[in-house]
Amino acid sequence: MRHYSVVFNTTTGSRRSIRINNPNTSLPVSEISDAVDQILANDVFDQLQGGLANLNKMELTTIERSVIL
Repeated sequence: MRHYSVVFNTTTGSRRSIRINNPNTSLPVSEISDAVDQILANDVFDQLQGGLANLNKMELTTIERSVIL
């Protein structure tokens, strides 16, 4: 299983995060960056609790499981 963890800084100084399960990891970084820019441009979070200001970090997590018995 793979997922992206995307953490944004907000206009109130806190953070908001989203998790994207089973991403297409073959996409070029430029396309991923464009998608993050679209998220920032079309902020859907409650502005009273802090709109999105910028990207804090984005990480790819990969979990492997092997059946032993």
